[in-house]
Amino acid sequence: MHPSVFRCVQCDHRVFPARFLCPMCHGDVFEAEECASGVVTELTRSAASGEEPGVYMLATVASDAGPVLIARVLDEAVQRGDKVALVLRDGGIYADLERK
Repeated sequence: MHPSVFRCVQCDHRVFPARFLCPMCHGDVFEAEECASGVVTELTRSAASGEEPGVYMLATVASDAGPVLIARVLDEAVQRGDKVALVLRDGGIYADLERK
């Protein structure tokens, strides 16, 4: 399953996360569209504490659908500029190297 971006029915502008009003035309009707992939523009290492302590990596992904999404990286080999597949898992968005 892939994450969704939201397309304004009035002007076709896409946003993420969902909004009450379109920032371009102020329309208030959106349709969800699946977003399967994108390109990594930035990477950040972060430390987690609590139940699952450890270090993990987050990617800023310019999605093919338009909006920028933040995703947890599944493969440590991911670099800036890499094409990644986006998936929903455990309530979050994850990025993995796109397999050809």
